[in-house]
Amino acid sequence: MLPGTLCKASGQVLAMDVERSLRELLAFVRVRPRRLSLATPGVRATAPMLRGVWGAALRRLDEGAYEQVFTGRGSRTGLPGYIVRPASPDPADAPAVDWILFGEASDREAVLLQAWREAAARGLGPERRPFAIRAIREYAPDGGLRADGESTEGWLLEDASWPLPGAAPCRLTFDAPLRILRQGRLTAAPTVADLAVAALRRVRPLLPAAERSTLDVLRPLVLEAARDLPASPWRGQRLDLQRWSGSQKRELEFRGVAGSIDLPDGPGRLQPLFAAGRWLHLGKATTVGLGRLEVAALGSPRL
Repeated sequence: MLPGTLCKASGQVLAMDVERSLRELLAFVRVRPRRLSLATPGVRATAPMLRGVWGAALRRLDEGAYEQVFTGRGSRTGLPGYIVRPASPDPADAPAVDWILFGEASDREAVLLQAWREAAARGLGPERRPFAIRAIREYAPDGGLRADGESTEGWLLEDASWPLPGAAPCRLTFDAPLRILRQGRLTAAPTVADLAVAALRRVRPLLPAAERSTLDVLRPLVLEAARDLPASPWRGQRLDLQRWSGSQKRELEFRGVAGSIDLPDGPGRLQPLFAAGRWLHLGKATTVGLGRLEVAALGSPRL
């Protein structure tokens, strides 16, 4: 139990500070996000394509690292320890992808980077055209990019910045398909509570085992905060993604939705959780960039 944030009185759990409790839990999760600037002559590279060649190279180099990081079967979390997603559009730095590692995946840093170099040498597409990694830059907690070559060991998700003043009206946007499933069925019009639950599910496996019970105690308080938060109805539509699975040798279809929810008073006590969600993503198939949460000030371009 976290000292000073949750307590029991008359058999009930009382929230002293949900926001502070979330931050203290997120202090157990390390993240290392980077932007890989590429040159892919003759190939229109996509994030799933790059993820695939990186994974294949990693498997050839180190089967144990592949099982731990790429598939998650060999990790304590049981989940893949990375995301490969399209980088935010920048005509001066295209093509580029974001490569994000979580927790114990960073312990395999050397071989994971070597796998990117091997993948670049082996190439992309049917003709196996080699590509180049022009630069690798790390993201700071505020989303800014450090200089090429400026290396850290990452940072804790409690430090993830919210890009607006806390109470500023904002829009939570999902352009990549968001796959929140309930009893195997796609949630077609997610609420703030659905997003909060999905974020908790992403965080929970990344916590030490002793802290997961604390998150379970906190969950109903987070749901209460989500239901009390002023929010618009979901506005969006179905958006499905198809991609080729090299390991399964078939096309896979990911059913999802794209859209947004407006928060006229900001994210309130859920700010740390949704700030973490910008890096963790929400829902299913996050490894290829699905469920990416973006934030915009109402009436302004997204941030």
